[in-house]
Amino acid sequence: MELEMDAELDLGRLNVVMAFCDLAGYTRYTEEEGEEEALSFVESFVQAVTDTLPDDARVIKTIGDAVMIVGQDVQALTDWAVGFQHLFRDRPEPRIGIHYGAALYREGDYFGREVNLSSRVVARARGGEVLVTDAVVERVAESEHLAFEGVGQVKMKGFDDPVELCRAAMPA
Repeated sequence: MELEMDAELDLGRLNVVMAFCDLAGYTRYTEEEGEEEALSFVESFVQAVTDTLPDDARVIKTIGDAVMIVGQDVQALTDWAVGFQHLFRDRPEPRIGIHYGAALYREGDYFGREVNLSSRVVARARGGEVLVTDAVVERVAESEHLAFEGVGQVKMKGFDDPVELCRAAMPA
């Protein structure tokens, strides 16, 4: 994917859509079910994420029960996230945070403010929820299978200014 984005390279910065997906309540699940069952669940979860991603998106890394995903097509990744929430109905439930911005690309990984912001968005989501920043909403069209509900300005840990968040979901 990175080779296809040469036109967007600016000193190692790429404009990408970043998603973090993790399991809400995973620590409690580990306590209740045990470490081996929890690990098996995470492996199934990561495989489900990997198997269902849009063509241009890929898993960059996993960190415990969290998966970092990067792609180019904001619409496709947002559609995927909302659909994944309906596909993956097991508990603990996934929660997903999505942001669009310029990230530093180094040796197969992404770094910087925009990545940090994306990881903070997922931390604000509840199980079964997809939260997106206003940068995502600006690039995604509502459709018969996707709608946005404003959450408001939210203060994120480590950031000076609040961020406008919306909940992405299937229309009622």
